[in-house]
Amino acid sequence: MEVLTQLKEKIVSACLYYYIDFVYQTSKIEKKGNLEYLESEYPEKFVVFIWHGDSYCYYPFLKGKQLNIVTTKNKRGGVVSRISKHFGYDVIRLPDLAGGGNYIFQLKSQINKKNNANLVLSVDGPTGPEHEIKDFALIMALFSKRKIVPLTIKAKHSLTLKNRWDNFKIPLPFNEINIRVNDSFEVKKEDRKEEFKTLKTEIKKVMQR
Repeated sequence: MEVLTQLKEKIVSACLYYYIDFVYQTSKIEKKGNLEYLESEYPEKFVVFIWHGDSYCYYPFLKGKQLNIVTTKNKRGGVVSRISKHFGYDVIRLPDLAGGGNYIFQLKSQINKKNNANLVLSVDGPTGPEHEIKDFALIMALFSKRKIVPLTIKAKHSLTLKNRWDNFKIPLPFNEINIRVNDSFEVKKEDRKEEFKTLKTEIKKVMQR
């Protein structure tokens, strides 16, 4: 049974990463903003914020960048892990409920052990609500002493899976895709006192433009 599960995971993952590669090869990709932030040579490292529903759209754009991708240890996390490794990213897998401080220290430790790379988080995942930034993501930025860089993506033509909490998007081939690396945000200790409410609002405004 385990063998069949693994085989299914491999087939699904392969279909997904070959498809998104094809989408990028046939589409016009426009990249804007602070692109240098994501380059491996850039001296400062960030916590990169993306929406869970947009996560599939980014894979080829980030190819060749030094990144740590955080995903869950469930079956879906296995597919994400395989796709991420195909594009050359390091993967850190955590349990679904990553709200506790123990996971934050665990994650910080793994980042330091693996490499000095940007950390990518789907900040409203793994279970939503959609476009509600989790405290975990902000605490991770605070504890790791890294600034936050929100990414945004717009595809002219895409399928949206309305039956999912995140309205998961699958861009279509022969498309126009616009990606922006937005200005960075600094997380301060004072932000935690108000449960990051102001900072969440500011970042959300940028990510929903």
